[in-house]
Amino acid sequence: MSLSLPTLPALPKTLLKFPSPFSRKNATKASTEFPVFPAILAAPVKLIPQKLHNKAILKTLNTLLAEPLREGDLDFLKNQNVSVEITDLNLRFALTLNNNEKLIESQWQEEDELNLTGNLYEFLLLASRTEDSDTLFFQRRLKMKGSTDLGLEVKNLLDGLDIESIRYHQQIDYALKKAVKIYERVF
Repeated sequence: MSLSLPTLPALPKTLLKFPSPFSRKNATKASTEFPVFPAILAAPVKLIPQKLHNKAILKTLNTLLAEPLREGDLDFLKNQNVSVEITDLNLRFALTLNNNEKLIESQWQEEDELNLTGNLYEFLLLASRTEDSDTLFFQRRLKMKGSTDLGLEVKNLLDGLDIESIRYHQQIDYALKKAVKIYERVF
């Protein structure tokens, strides 16, 4: 005795014309369409306590920016809170510069002296210098809210930062550029 499965009705041809959201083969990016980190992959980030995120980020920034910090290039951050939100990772952190010339954690606030908001991809583009900071801000892919003067100081710091003054700059530069390429391919 054999079992036969019922046949399913054919899908209308109009439904077959829409590309799969998972298909990269026929996808063409519109000028406003950029990769977004999938929420399902961002979920584990939420499991890590915010305090650990902040500690890791600040330790990394203080190590990488040790020379500019010593030279006083970040003195404009004294008593100024900068809040950063990476929206597709649901990650928020805030920092300021203390009197010991070290970046420290501050309270994240919606209306801080300066709020920077964007997706991970845009921050990767900014950090890797793959895309110009002016382009990212003027296209509103990265958003800046708060003190215009402080925002310009941060932007000018990023633009004028001597990349060779950063520890491990060659390895970091290679890793960031590779991350951008992988990110674009995967997402």
